[in-house]
Amino acid sequence: MEEFGLGNMDIIQALSPFPGFGATGRICGAVSGGLVALGLYFGSADMTDYSKTGAAISAARKFLPRFEEVLGSLQCAEIQEDAIFGRFMDPRASQENMQAFIDAKGYAKCALPAAIGARLAAEIIIEDMAQQ
Repeated sequence: MEEFGLGNMDIIQALSPFPGFGATGRICGAVSGGLVALGLYFGSADMTDYSKTGAAISAARKFLPRFEEVLGSLQCAEIQEDAIFGRFMDPRASQENMQAFIDAKGYAKCALPAAIGARLAAEIIIEDMAQQ
């Protein structure tokens, strides 16, 4: 976000419950973060500015299949199983699961989808900048 002059740390704070959509294994937090970045760039604070809202939705429709193509899913549990750990760790389900997640370097490994999401969102923003 900094590279494009978008947002602030309040947005990062607001996204803190989004990884795995509240650690439920649902939508990957990297998907949410990428969509927020695209919304900041393409969208508008005026929800009746339909051209900007439409541009944000069009950007999301580019982002989502690209993310899914790289990681195989938009779902945290499936990404953990297929791309990161070989299984869904579900770290918030129990102390044992959390310890297994920590032992597997889960916080570091789960940064990979976030980096991929940031790169994909940045590519879409750069593509738009190149067209202007």
